[in-house]
Amino acid sequence: MNSSKNKTKTDKSDTQSNVVQFNSDDRVLDTASEWLVKLDEGLDDEEMQALKKWLATPLHRDTFLEMVALWDKMSVLSELADIVPHTPEPNAKHKTNSTVAWKRPLAIAASFLMVGLLSYQGLNLFSSSNQTEPALQVANYSLQATTKAGEHKSISLEDGSTLWLNTNSQVNIAFTETSRVIQLVKGELHIEVAKDKSRPLNVLAAGKAIQAVGTAFNVQYHRGDLELVVTEGVVEVASYTLNKANGESIIDPIIKPQAQPLTLVQGEKSLLSLPNSTVEAVSEEDIANDLSWREGKIVFRGEPLIDVIEEVSRYTDKTVVLGDAALANMQVAGLFNTNDVDALIAALADNLQISTDYSSDTIVLRPR
Repeated sequence: MNSSKNKTKTDKSDTQSNVVQFNSDDRVLDTASEWLVKLDEGLDDEEMQALKKWLATPLHRDTFLEMVALWDKMSVLSELADIVPHTPEPNAKHKTNSTVAWKRPLAIAASFLMVGLLSYQGLNLFSSSNQTEPALQVANYSLQATTKAGEHKSISLEDGSTLWLNTNSQVNIAFTETSRVIQLVKGELHIEVAKDKSRPLNVLAAGKAIQAVGTAFNVQYHRGDLELVVTEGVVEVASYTLNKANGESIIDPIIKPQAQPLTLVQGEKSLLSLPNSTVEAVSEEDIANDLSWREGKIVFRGEPLIDVIEEVSRYTDKTVVLGDAALANMQVAGLFNTNDVDALIAALADNLQISTDYSSDTIVLRPR
């Protein structure tokens, strides 16, 4: 965002000079485009005065209004009532020349502006829905987020949804005017989806698309296993492929039609990575324990040690292994902090009477 501010502020000195310096159509188009973006972000008093001075030149004003109309941003004119109090109709000759001379360059300039914004900003783009030719969808909100081992975080998304990421996770997010897509590359997420029937939300992971309108669910993708738990509402699951025509971006996935899509409701879970996924019920207590990671906790209720160390290994850069198979079925119960694996291992050692051997990248548990 700062780069946009700096660039526009640099152009203020240009806008204050004589129109003779704008003897290139591209230069006027670029400046008009930048002002339109700045209006979306909000102008301070100094910038408003600079825009007013720039729009005093008829060529600048006409070009700016053409750009406003092209991108269906007429709402910005209400903000400029005191800057552009009236826009007199051009005479027939001027109108014809304007239509022919500016229509195509404006579209080209706007396209380049959109690409440039994606490269340095990645969000809050103005919509291209008013283009006369069919166009691929473009994200108006995008984000990449990751967590390190032992870290968790919550993220408030543009649509009002809340996303939580568990340890060692990675997501790519892209919202358009008609869709909301989150790609879970690895790890675990929980999302409370804001209701928007015009924009269903899809979570993509391991070839599966999990779709919801207004609901809440948990997705874990770890070591090839993909597990879905629905904590509120209803979701549907289908397979998908990325759209090659859109550069295989996540924006416009191709959902494969299914005669009977897999449907889960609140209190159900499924291991989606299985060839024939089944649905099973989950108790509220189990769901609460499964989601305790959002508060930085992990709960065990009598699980065998072999399963416990598999789960614990997700929260550390070290690999936790059993040095003796005889330890595998020892039961573990307790509440632990996910950001302090060393304390968790120490508690296991004290309560189960086992020893721990640490190396640079491994923790080995052995009988005492």
